[in-house]
Formats: sequence, structure tokens, C-alpha cells
Amino acid sequence: MKPPLRLPRARGPAAVLLALIGLGGGGAWLESSGWLYVWFPGLLPPPLTSGEPVRLLKVRDGDTVEVRYGDLALAVRLRGVDTAESVHADASRNTDAGRESSAWAKSYLAGKAVRIEFERRHGLIDLDRHDRALGWMWIEAGPPGPAGDELFNATLVAEGHSRYETTFGISPRYHQAMLAAEAASAKRVR
Repeated sequence: MKPPLRLPRARGPAAVLLALIGLGGGGAWLESSGWLYVWFPGLLPPPLTSGEPVRLLKVRDGDTVEVRYGDLALAVRLRGVDTAESVHADASRNTDAGRESSAWAKSYLAGKAVRIEFERRHGLIDLDRHDRALGWMWIEAGPPGPAGDELFNATLVAEGHSRYETTFGISPRYHQAMLAAEAASAKRVR
């Protein structure tokens, strides 16, 4: 007969979290309000995992957006793009091209339903050095599903508002789409 499976006991903050979740109401509030994801940023909010539409709160600049989850505004840095600065704390780094890209993105995304597909590393949401979630943003074209949806990251490149940024690695899943967008942008310039 096999010995019973023994699970390690939670200690510290994990024990508190598990106790709150076990109480039902407290854990449900933490999850529904979004505060669970502030305290443990590697956890992915369930609606965003399934690719359901999220509410786009604002476009910070051409390559950073905020989306609504529960009570939180989650900052998302779009992967594979790098627009010129428009809202940097050091005003001398902000450029006319950055302001133009930001204005174009705000106008282009106004009123559109979007989905965020997060980059993951070791099962956790990948964050940049400013603790923004890294991801790919899809603009929904119709019924749920990627068939007719538009990859906004690629659109930024194709429209000439960003170059295809590979400094921090490529996404094997979207590399070809980003290369095609870069080629489309080069044709527009000629």
C-alpha cells in the first residue's frame, strides 16, 4: 500500500493567501477586485487567459496601453514594437514622432474591442523593467477567434510608427507576421 501523498505546508504570505481563498468571500473578493494580481503579479487573471475582450482604458503612448481588470488598470507594454517617446518623465526625450505615433494609436484604437495575449516566462507573466506586463494586442474584427482579428503590434510596424523590435528576443509565434509588417512598411516609404 502506498503512503499517502504529503503536500508541503504553506508558510508566510502564501499561507495568508491560501487562508483567505479558503474562507471563500475574502478570496473571492481578492480575485474579483484584481488585488490578488497586484500582490502576486505572476498570477494571470482568468478572463485575460482565455483571450476574452478587455476594456481598453487608455493608450499611454504608441507602445503601452492600460486595460481594465476588476478594480485595476493593468499596464501592458506591447511586444515587438518600440515607438518614439511621447510621455517620458524626462521631457527632453519626448519627440514629435512619438507624439504623432501616440495620437495615431489613440485614434486608431478608439472604440475598438481588444484582447491581450500575454508573454509568459516559466509559467508567469513576463514583465519589463518597469513592471509592465508584456503582451500582444489583438483588435477584434468580429466573432471571437483569431481568424479575422488584427494584430495591433504588427499594424504599428506596417503603418511606420515603429520598427520591429528584437532586442529582447523574438516571438516564434509572431515573428513572420512582424517581418511581413516590416516589409510592408518599407514598401510604403519608397
